[in-house]
Amino acid sequence: MAVINIVKFRLQPGTDEKDFLAINERFTKEVAPTLPGLERRESTKGKDGEFMIVLRYKDMESASRGPKADADNEVAGKFMSMLDKSSLSSAHYEVVD
Repeated sequence: MAVINIVKFRLQPGTDEKDFLAINERFTKEVAPTLPGLERRESTKGKDGEFMIVLRYKDMESASRGPKADADNEVAGKFMSMLDKSSLSSAHYEVVD
């Protein structure tokens, strides 16, 4: 069963949003296609400055592996370094239709 992973976060204080958007684009183009079972990745930003990434995986096993699959990737590391870890949340939802 397909799974949606919702990831919410804010940027580290002092992080230039343009720099983040550039590394996020690289992540989408270079890293996301290599993640096992990832079918789609979309990035959004709320008016309050919170970012949300919506990831669709083919199944829960793939969704659970996703964050570990890119652990040694330079682009993924740079992406993660820009996030305020205290604001980071992640939840998985099984697609029902």
